[in-house]
Amino acid sequence: MKLYGDININDLQLLGKGTQGKVYKIDEKTCIKVFKRKNYCENEVFTLLISQNDSHFPRLDSYGDNYIIRELINGIELDRYLLNNSLTPILSNKILELYDSMYRVGFSRLDTALFHIFITDNEEIKLIDTARTMSKNVVYPPLIINVLNDLGYKNQFLNYVKIVRPDIFKKWINNLNKEK
Repeated sequence: MKLYGDININDLQLLGKGTQGKVYKIDEKTCIKVFKRKNYCENEVFTLLISQNDSHFPRLDSYGDNYIIRELINGIELDRYLLNNSLTPILSNKILELYDSMYRVGFSRLDTALFHIFITDNEEIKLIDTARTMSKNVVYPPLIINVLNDLGYKNQFLNYVKIVRPDIFKKWINNLNKEK
């Protein structure tokens, strides 16, 4: 029996697993993420704590040495969503809002995998995995841009950013050119 606090994960539905650990559904509003390593948990606790006042990030309920209990985000991963839906200006703007939120709360890595970004049933955008958002300094979001490229939306997205947020576009292009 695996107990985390007073929760036996053997009784819970597995929602997903990744390099850091596994996520289980507790109820309709809450889940538990069990980490493989204590430092992964510490990183996610820290980043969730600094982002609690922003609706783009899950609410943190409690945590232990190697687990967190947080808000359950119902929805679909952005990469999967874009397989059957178009990248609209509204969605492009929501991606930019998430980028701004990551900056505003103090993340140093302003990038994430698209499968960590969820489109909720209310068509809001949420970042479900924040553990690596302090792992390095990244201003240009290559993970986001590369997957948008793979899905055929890179130019459309960057053109949108260039029009509505030329400040961000310039910063991204300058950083992209430095990497070359």
